[in-house]
Amino acid sequence: MTRHYTHWINGHWTDASYLETIERHSPAHGELLASFSAGNAEDVDQAVGAALELFESRDWSGLPASQKSRALNEWAALIERDTEKLARIEAEEVGKPITFARAEVGAAIEMVRYAAALIWQIPGEAHNHLGEDKLGLVTREARGVVAMIVPWNFPLVTLFQKLPYALAAGCSAVIKPSELTSGTALEVAKLAGEAGLPAGLINVVTGTGTAVGERLSTHPDVAMISFTGSTQVGKKIAANAAKDMRRVSLELGGKGAQVVFADADLEAALDGVLFGTILNQGEECVAGTRLLIEDGVADAFVERLVERARKVAIGMPLDEECQLSSLIHEGHMRSVLDYIAIGKEEGATLVAGGERITEGELGKGYFVDTTIFTNVTPEMRIFREEIFGPVLTVSTFSSVEEAIRLANDTEYGLGNGLWTKDVDKAIQVSQRLRSGTVFVNTYLETAVQMPFGGFKQSGVGRENGLEGLLEFTELKSTFIKMGKREPVLPNTVD
Repeated sequence: MTRHYTHWINGHWTDASYLETIERHSPAHGELLASFSAGNAEDVDQAVGAALELFESRDWSGLPASQKSRALNEWAALIERDTEKLARIEAEEVGKPITFARAEVGAAIEMVRYAAALIWQIPGEAHNHLGEDKLGLVTREARGVVAMIVPWNFPLVTLFQKLPYALAAGCSAVIKPSELTSGTALEVAKLAGEAGLPAGLINVVTGTGTAVGERLSTHPDVAMISFTGSTQVGKKIAANAAKDMRRVSLELGGKGAQVVFADADLEAALDGVLFGTILNQGEECVAGTRLLIEDGVADAFVERLVERARKVAIGMPLDEECQLSSLIHEGHMRSVLDYIAIGKEEGATLVAGGERITEGELGKGYFVDTTIFTNVTPEMRIFREEIFGPVLTVSTFSSVEEAIRLANDTEYGLGNGLWTKDVDKAIQVSQRLRSGTVFVNTYLETAVQMPFGGFKQSGVGRENGLEGLLEFTELKSTFIKMGKREPVLPNTVD
């Protein structure tokens, strides 16, 4: 059954200024899934106006922590109630396995509940050592209206690494989801209304980056832009924001390395390396798609890795056994296949995959098999550039220093992983890897308490953790002079 949506503005469904729609067809089988309103600048202005009015009324930001926390927890309960519905929408629109989509809904719920707890802990300071008649207060206040621009690969997770923390800080939000995967953002906004969150707190305007994202990122009443997406677009948003000194938080691209030492638990490393490659079809900024393996164990490890890659269950998104499904659309599939061709041309050795899957029902969609290249050197494009598909490159090293150099030999710095049983080595190497997150003896496993963000061209700012909430606050110093004192100017009244 096809889903039809309009914008969600000021607590209700709102028709677009022009009744144009964007149709989303399944990337797995081509059938029509949903239609979304094709928004424009006028729709953005309406949404920002609603968010600003709510913020300035202090009907949310002025509430006690207890009330905001209770409201967020009620919202989380409704999201949990609708887990299966949201997971199905996410799986169908993105083209990801339903089991992974359920896990992502669970992660979103956890982030809401964690943000609801953090409300009680927003820090402040009082300085009473300034003198008997002086007091200093350091407080944090909500920034205001936050524009949230989120990508198509993890629509819920990337949104919920922002939204509940911004609400906990007291901000209101205008969300622009990807025009390809807008369903879950609209559904959770509706659930927020059902939970009793005030109208205007969460607004969703659907449409393209040109029509909606550009206006949202330059709107004078937007206090902050929180963006997840490509480094190229992130730089443009940062440039726009700099004109008005608008705050930005940018979670951008990556080219993560998985460093496997000979002394690692190689069985666990095999699972971690493969999972870091195929999760979400490799359409993930923190995917570990560069395997750096110590040369003494490289041949045997890669041989076993290829065996496992060939056993990955490829199927339709709603198949409970599926581990790898469709890429997001035909253009992106062509880009991934082009990179595979580039790898061959550059002299890398293709040892697994490398083809579009065309047989049976999978031939209707955009499926690419798990692909592994060996003999990859740092100057190759497949080593350096973000492919955003299930493509793993393999390079070898002979020393700890060489491993660190290869891992850091990238313009990105979002996430890296390392595998070793040597605790000293694990700590020393993790300290030298230039990335915002380092996974040790696991990959893509973390906790909501841990801040997430990048070094170098992988972005600025942090999401999750207390730091993720503080991104949405302004720091204010208030100096108070107390007690009766003589006037500075003489009394001139007769």
